[in-house]
Amino acid sequence: MKTLLSFVFIFFLTFPFRVVASPNDRGSLIVDFSAPSVCFGNVTTLTSLASVTDDIILSQLWDLNGDGSFGPDTGTVVHHLFLAGSHPVGLKVLTMNGLSKAIYKLVTVGKIRAEFNFENGCVAQNLHFADKSTVIGDVIASRTWNFGDGFSSIDQNPVHAFTTAGNFEVILVTQTQSGCTDSIAHTVTIGNIVTIDLNFGSDTIFIQGDSVIAYVQGAYDSVRWSTGSKERQIIIKTKGSYWVKAYVGGCSAMKYFNIQVNKYGSAPMIMTLFTPNGDGLNDRWEILNLLSVGPCDATVYSRSGEKVFSNSIYGNEWDGTDTKGKPLANDTYYYFVRCFDDILLQGTVNILK
Repeated sequence: MKTLLSFVFIFFLTFPFRVVASPNDRGSLIVDFSAPSVCFGNVTTLTSLASVTDDIILSQLWDLNGDGSFGPDTGTVVHHLFLAGSHPVGLKVLTMNGLSKAIYKLVTVGKIRAEFNFENGCVAQNLHFADKSTVIGDVIASRTWNFGDGFSSIDQNPVHAFTTAGNFEVILVTQTQSGCTDSIAHTVTIGNIVTIDLNFGSDTIFIQGDSVIAYVQGAYDSVRWSTGSKERQIIIKTKGSYWVKAYVGGCSAMKYFNIQVNKYGSAPMIMTLFTPNGDGLNDRWEILNLLSVGPCDATVYSRSGEKVFSNSIYGNEWDGTDTKGKPLANDTYYYFVRCFDDILLQGTVNILK
């Protein structure tokens, strides 16, 4: 018996709209039923549309599980299907004259689960959103994105750039052809634009034999230079193209600059950096072409305005100590120099040990 029922069930699944009739069927019995598609969680109303001429319908039996067993005897059934997808449902009708017919149809229960992939980013950065919603027994008909900043989209996989930093609740609402809906929300974090504050504006020139100290000023999570250094400052002794990249909260910015070298000229060539650490290299602050532009009067002050060095006939002897001979701290100091042409030159010199 089980083998026979299994055959009947497979037969109906293969041909869901095929009508099975008894041998004495003379075509006067029509068996059909309506079964509107519903969304998961809702009940399905099955309504018999059976009709007969010159006869009387005695019973209308339902196979609600698709297992070949029919019952109960009723024309309309409110049935709850607990799984999404397509389900075989059968109706069998018997008449007073002994006619019988059965029909099977696939009843669809749609289900959709909204989901999407997203990425955090930075202000003005194009971010990609990808719809990853899943649907059973139905087809997605529409999508509506709300980015939480006043903008929306109906694209499947939109690209959006936020104009301000902060946390934004991005919502995706999906709807199927049969009207099933679902929504999902994720918080997207947007960081501020990173601005790199370099100690010199862009390209710079230093004198042959001198050095340039490059450093970033600001609160950064980390810094990386084209030289491979991860310190806040580097010493540059050769010409070339350089860059620095700064990171803040997952956002970053990069700044490029060029360093050029000039040979000695007729104007005083004053070092902007020296390293008085006793290694015999750059231990003293020098006017590099002093022999051709001297004599020179040189005075140096600290940030606080305290005079730390002065000599009216400078001989490139300052070793980074104050007027009492005490070594000065690594810092930026301000110089004032007058040479043979009596033109006042002023600038900064950095001590780095």
